[in-house]
Order: sequence, then C-alpha cells, then structure tokens
Amino acid sequence: MAIAGIGNNYNNVYESTYASQKNETIKNTETKEADTKKAGTDSVSDYYSYLQKNYDCVKNGNVAISGSYLRQCANDSEKAKELEKTLSFYNESRDRGYANAKQNAQKLGARLVSYSESWSIDNTGNVIMTASVTITSDTKGWKELKEEQEERLKEKKEKAEQEEKIKEQKEENATISQKAEVVGTNMDLKA
Repeated sequence: MAIAGIGNNYNNVYESTYASQKNETIKNTETKEADTKKAGTDSVSDYYSYLQKNYDCVKNGNVAISGSYLRQCANDSEKAKELEKTLSFYNESRDRGYANAKQNAQKLGARLVSYSESWSIDNTGNVIMTASVTITSDTKGWKELKEEQEERLKEKKEKAEQEEKIKEQKEENATISQKAEVVGTNMDLKA
C-alpha cells in the first residue's frame, strides 16, 4: 500500500507541474497576442494622429476614414502613400467645388451663401464626396430664376442652330462655286 501511495503522489505532482506549465504557456501566448493587438492598435492610433497633424481635412473632421482601411494603411506603406496622396488632393477639390458652385449660382442669377465638402473613405480606399451648397437670390424667387435659366438655354440652343445653318449654307455655297468653276473650265475647253 505504501507503494501505491507514493505513485499516486508522484502522479499528482507530475500532473500539477504539467498543468501549471500548460497554464503558464497559455497565459504567455495570450499576453503576446494581447501585446500584438495592442501594438497594432497603437500603430493605427499613432498613424491617425500623424494624419491629423499633417492634414487639416482629417484634423477638422472633413474626411472620415474607415477603421479597417486605416489599419491597412498603418501596416502597408504603399496603401499609406495612396491615402496621403488622396488627402493632399482634398483642398484642391474643395476649392474647385467652391468655384463651380459659385459659377453655377451666378449663372442662375443668384449668390453663393455657403459651400462645404466632406469625404468618406471606405474600407477599400474609395472616396465618397458630399457637398452642401446654399445659394440665394435677393430679388427673385426660384421660379423666376428657373424660367430665366430655361430662357437662356433656349436662346443658346437657337443660336447654335442658326450657326449650324449658316455653316451648312457656306458649305453648300462652296460646293456650288466649285461646280461652277468645273463647268466654266469645261466650257473654256470646248471653245
């Protein structure tokens, strides 16, 4: 009986040691995974802070970037270059949008009151642009502005049609002149 007791104690000690080593290995693995995840999160956070510092459109919240795409960019320098190239284009895009909105308002006989532009970059890096434009007319209502615009478009179309008719007439006259020259040359040859 004494031998059985020793064996049992030995097995219990061995099993306890094995179990504690196994638990320690699992804890170490979990800690490493947590550290890796934390490091990944820190790198994304650091990269986003970098973007906020270097691009006013990100800092001001005019550009929203998908978290998964931001994570991809934080871990891939080529994607990061693409993103930063896109972000550097924001101001130029906004300025062009503003100029176009102002020009369109003037064509309507109105005045541009405000213009804002925001971007959303999805998880594949595609940009979705949204613009908000407010225009006003101090003297006319929208119905009058629309009627005036339609009238201008109608006049423009009529003018283009007249220019096309004049062009066709000139081409026809040129063709008749060429035929007349050929007939005149043939008559001179017969004479």
